[in-house]
Amino acid sequence: MKYLRITLLFIIIAVSKTLHEMFKKSDSHSQLDMFSSPTEYFRDSKRKKYLKNDSWHNQFRNHVVMRVDESIFSVLYTEGNGAPNASIRVLVGMMILKEGQGWSDEQLFENCQYNLLTRSALGLMSLEDAEPVPSTYYLFRRKLVEYAREHGEDLFKKCQA
Repeated sequence: MKYLRITLLFIIIAVSKTLHEMFKKSDSHSQLDMFSSPTEYFRDSKRKKYLKNDSWHNQFRNHVVMRVDESIFSVLYTEGNGAPNASIRVLVGMMILKEGQGWSDEQLFENCQYNLLTRSALGLMSLEDAEPVPSTYYLFRRKLVEYAREHGEDLFKKCQA
């Protein structure tokens, strides 16, 4: 009986800890994988151009996506409200690219899947890095709208300040 109580106590602590840690920040140190990096398929001049710091996709990733303060969005993912199954940075970057490029939703998702420059801009550095699925993107946008309606605060604008 004592063993059962101790086991139940550990289970309660583990579940409680999990519920309080629903929001998880993205890894800010993505590395190029030698076997799944697009650079492995480029020859000299193409590789240099792709890796060039002043290329638009590298500028966007370094100065927009990586500077998104994800903690601003933690209020969207509280206990019982789920957790994002994609990087908040990537989702915000997708929203900015969509509007900036004038893409339809379909064009956005297609570029995120197949355009190496768009993937790099979002920090999806490996061919194996999964882009957010449409339902995750739409749920994030819906949560932003609902939060703004309920609290009078636009988190998307706040993260860009």
